[in-house]
Amino acid sequence: MNKFSSPQYKKLIFLGVVCLLLLAGCKGKGVSRSESFIKPDIKDDFCGVEINFQYCKCAFHDEYCDAIGMDQKEANKYVQSEYKKWLDEKFEAFITTCVIQNAYIENDTCNYCEDGYTASEDGCVDDSEGLDEEEEDEETKLPDGPYNEDCTLKQDEYDRDWKKYSDIDERLDYDERSYEAQNALVAYDAMIDLMAEGFELERDIELETQMQGVLGEYREALVQNIKTNLLKSFWRLSWITYSTIQNAKGLGSSYSTLLTTGATVETVGAGLKVVQGLTPANSALAIDTRELSGKAKSVGANVALEAIDSLGDPIKVATEFVKSSTLAALPSADLTPAEINILRDQHLTKGVIDDVLKASIEANAPRQARLAEIETQVAQYQQEIDSWESKEKERVAASLVDSCKTLMKQTKDN
Repeated sequence: MNKFSSPQYKKLIFLGVVCLLLLAGCKGKGVSRSESFIKPDIKDDFCGVEINFQYCKCAFHDEYCDAIGMDQKEANKYVQSEYKKWLDEKFEAFITTCVIQNAYIENDTCNYCEDGYTASEDGCVDDSEGLDEEEEDEETKLPDGPYNEDCTLKQDEYDRDWKKYSDIDERLDYDERSYEAQNALVAYDAMIDLMAEGFELERDIELETQMQGVLGEYREALVQNIKTNLLKSFWRLSWITYSTIQNAKGLGSSYSTLLTTGATVETVGAGLKVVQGLTPANSALAIDTRELSGKAKSVGANVALEAIDSLGDPIKVATEFVKSSTLAALPSADLTPAEINILRDQHLTKGVIDDVLKASIEANAPRQARLAEIETQVAQYQQEIDSWESKEKERVAASLVDSCKTLMKQTKDN
């Protein structure tokens, strides 16, 4: 007997045809394609990527538990909780992306509607159904916004204007904003605090570097026995040092030994008292960047960033400050050869200048290291801000589409 004509084979063929028909019928009317949400794997996609790997190692393998201060049970609970939050965010983003592209969600699947169909909560609705075109024009007017006729968004227009529909609005108080917009402001404040700290560090590094240059001029004048240049550079160093101390900036502390030893010379000591009296209480260094803390949440990100910009270029601020030492009414004095020899012995022979220069260079090293850290952290916060603003953009898009469809449906029902 031919196996292809056997009852069993015919039964298999029949069942196959039925399955194909059922599969074809599973795709709803007007659906062009479907895309299911693929749940990311906790170990492959979350651990070590979205959360420190040590928590997962402790939770699943009882390793690194001491490093995170948890036992295996606590770590597992924490990892599962954080994974659920992250997974919910991923699924929410999946839903948002689906809805704004003329599609609807069914279980964990996004069904995209064909041209000529509009997505609703229950499926794809044929645009030709319902009112005729004349009645539809009269009774269903689109609300104001970047809409196509089917309530989907005109993407170019929305990409350009989306913020005016969002809660990223300087007129809104922090508590009035969406969760996404609030988190963007929190990240802005953290970033602005770092930018203010970075401004001070960059200014102080430049100021310390320029003081090293003036110290070099003083050394050269001592070596060449040029009395005028010697006093000029020494008075400038003292003016800058006293000014930084008076403005509580902690700069120039390396130079105190130079001034202390120089003051043993009677003429220099008297001049230093004059210089100390000339130093201004308010200078280019008297900028309280603490006033910028929390400014984004209170007045908005744009105003806070403008405040940072108003601080100016830290290099120029330091340069102008050092330059102002040449314009101060510094004392004039006539050093005797004996007094110059005392200064030369104290500052050159005994190595005070070398010690001061070494301490000044060392003082800049931690500032430069911290400044490098800040630059990295600012970039990270900018990425966080971009992420929150992107989420706000998605939230607003879904809200606009939903409100348009609701309004259009109410208009048709009436």
